[in-house]
Amino acid sequence: MLLFAEIDLDAACFAAMRPELRTEAVLLARERGKSASEIARAVCSTASEIRQIASATYLFQLSTDRTMPADVEDERPKHTGGRPSGTGTAFKILDLLTKAGANGLAANSESLAKTLSVSERQVQRAMNRLLGKDYIVRLKAPSGKSSAVWTITADGRSVRDEVAARQAR
Repeated sequence: MLLFAEIDLDAACFAAMRPELRTEAVLLARERGKSASEIARAVCSTASEIRQIASATYLFQLSTDRTMPADVEDERPKHTGGRPSGTGTAFKILDLLTKAGANGLAANSESLAKTLSVSERQVQRAMNRLLGKDYIVRLKAPSGKSSAVWTITADGRSVRDEVAARQAR
């Protein structure tokens, strides 16, 4: 599997990783253009399990150097709703893809970050959430100097339109 460089990551190695490292490995592979199915085959898992791993979040407490699942209710910051807010990176990406039309948008995390004036990490997290919810799909994998081409799905367009209508009120 390709992360920062070609490394051997088999099912046993992947299963032995701490959960937060598994999530990072999946996110890095997806950033490099690997689909959930490709990652699942590489680590003997299912695509839905890979999408679930990719959507996991963790709360890092630097003062004690420990990690915990972010769904520990007492200790995590409160999250409001599961839909993009209209001001966040995910909504902005949906909006860009809507404007790009049926041919999609050729982009990588760096170019999106510059366009949206946010960090690459924010773009990566938003893209992974949107992919996990099937709001966007990759039309074409990156090759050479060409970026991947992304488009919005019908569900993604529906969510984008709903949020845009809420904003217009």
